[in-house]
Amino acid sequence: MTQTWQEHDGADAALAALRAMVLIADSTVERNTEQLTLTQFRALRVVVDRTPVTMGRVARELAMNPSSVTRACDRLVALNLLEKAPNPLNRRETLLAPAGPGRQLVDRVDRDRRRVLAGVLSRLDPATRAAAITAFERFAGAVEADESDSRSLLRRAN
Repeated sequence: MTQTWQEHDGADAALAALRAMVLIADSTVERNTEQLTLTQFRALRVVVDRTPVTMGRVARELAMNPSSVTRACDRLVALNLLEKAPNPLNRRETLLAPAGPGRQLVDRVDRDRRRVLAGVLSRLDPATRAAAITAFERFAGAVEADESDSRSLLRRAN
C-alpha cells in the first residue's frame, strides 16, 4: 500500500523541522571539522556508533557506494581519526574503529549540537518545549524501529 501525501498529514511541518535540523547538523560539522566533508564525518559517526564495524556495513548504513565509503574512510585513517585492520574472521573484510582524535571530534560536534539545540528549545515556552521534546523522542523511536536498514525506511515511504 502506497501512502500518498495529504495536505494535513504533518509532512510539511516535519519537512520544515528536518531542514532546520540539517542546517544545525551541517553548520556544527563545518564549525568543528574544517578538513572533513559531510560524507567523511557521517562515516566517522557510523564507526564511532558501531565499533568495530566493517567497511561494507558503513556503506550500507550510509546507503552509499562501497568505493566512495572506502575513499572517505581512507582519508579518515590518513587524518588519524580512524584505524583499520583486517578482520581476523574474514580476511576479505576490513574492520574500522575510531582513533582517539576521531572519537573526540564526534564528541565535540555532539556537544556543539546539544548547545545549539538547547538554545533553540530555550526560546519556546515551557509547555511547547515539553511537547517538542516528547514529539522528538517518539519520532526518533519510530525511525529507530526501521534503522537496521536505512533503505527499508525509504521503501516504506514510497
